[in-house]
Amino acid sequence: MKDYKELLIEKQTEINQLLQKSQKNLAKYRGLPNKRIRSSTSNNCVQYYFVDPETGESKYAKNGEYTLVKKMIQRDYEAAVNSKLKKMEKEIEKTIKRCDFEDIHSIYNKLPLSKRNIVVPIIETDEMYIERWKQEHAGNQNTFFEDGKIQTNNGERVRSKSEKIIADLFAKYNVPYVYEPYLELSIGHIVYPDFAVLNIRERKTIYWEHLGLIDNEDYAKKNMLKIYDYSRSGYHLGDNLILSMETFDIPLNSKDVIREIMKYCV
Repeated sequence: MKDYKELLIEKQTEINQLLQKSQKNLAKYRGLPNKRIRSSTSNNCVQYYFVDPETGESKYAKNGEYTLVKKMIQRDYEAAVNSKLKKMEKEIEKTIKRCDFEDIHSIYNKLPLSKRNIVVPIIETDEMYIERWKQEHAGNQNTFFEDGKIQTNNGERVRSKSEKIIADLFAKYNVPYVYEPYLELSIGHIVYPDFAVLNIRERKTIYWEHLGLIDNEDYAKKNMLKIYDYSRSGYHLGDNLILSMETFDIPLNSKDVIREIMKYCV
């Protein structure tokens, strides 16, 4: 489930930025006459009038005063926007304080274990979601002729040292993952991505492919076609598909893997 509080905070930041911009804009018009501008149209010509807010008296704005009229109209617009933004800022701040799904989770978590084992919570806890996700994305589905011989820190068997590095970094940063799940692309091809990972915060599945022989021409062509198949099936780089790669001379850089994990997976 989306973290709506986080979305509200993002919107709050946007409002604050607009409010700062509005305050600067308003400051440009300090010192203008404390009057409003009224407009009317006569014979397809627009006429402007200065209006005294206390007496309501109007005075025709001459052609030479048009620049002043423009500034006063812009000032009044900026003032209205500023007022609205201040109200929005207060409203969203109140909403953020009231809207916290942790309060919903806490009702379930505070139940005695005897009741918690029976209750089906209205919002799945992260632990429940991860467990269901792993059931739906079973690992080790590749029917390759032999199992991997390199063991990760979590006990899986993978086929390369680089895959071990990646898997161990998933574990280090608490990113749920499975190795070589079954995935049927919409174009009808069956693939076994190196990893499926779960972004818990967004509850989003991301597939991770490691290209370990990218300097091999045949290998590179084969995998470029595979990436094209992913794209045609709705899996796009930087969204729900991530690539890591290396060559014979340039090994996998764990810092690059960590950067991708922090950007897309947590």
